[in-house]
Amino acid sequence: MEQIHATPSLDLGAALKSATSKVLQFQGRARRSEYWWTILTVYVLSLLLSPFLTILGGLVLNLLTIPLTFRRLHDTGRSGWWWGMGIILKALFFFVFLYDVISIVINVSGWDYCGIDYWGLLASKYLLFICLIGLYELVMIILCCLDSDKRANRYGESPKYVAVEETEYPNP
Repeated sequence: MEQIHATPSLDLGAALKSATSKVLQFQGRARRSEYWWTILTVYVLSLLLSPFLTILGGLVLNLLTIPLTFRRLHDTGRSGWWWGMGIILKALFFFVFLYDVISIVINVSGWDYCGIDYWGLLASKYLLFICLIGLYELVMIILCCLDSDKRANRYGESPKYVAVEETEYPNP
């Protein structure tokens, strides 16, 4: 008879070692402890080094967590492209904002920019985007907090759970 047993959580050092050894690897799975210790470290480093880091340096630090996020989602049995939905949403927000700025500057839309109707429409549109992005971020936090699939899934074997064969002893 086979039983599934959880291995202990990774400590900070083991989590960072595991994450950095697979920094550009999108395949496979990542445990919760590996994910959250690494994310915490990246954000603390970003805060501490922000006076010294350029925007590019902070961007590089955050870009390095993308494969880890893919592996964390894989561990819960989900596609890593859940992460991509957020990029699409944020890019759409950026392009809508850019369009609105350009249309205000060159007055393409023909709106009366002094009227309350235009600014109310603009505010409601951006409030909707902010709510959608916030909801997406909340869903991502929940997905990354879920426990691992106990058995192998289409992304590989579980890094947390191991199958142990039990030997049967005769009853005395």
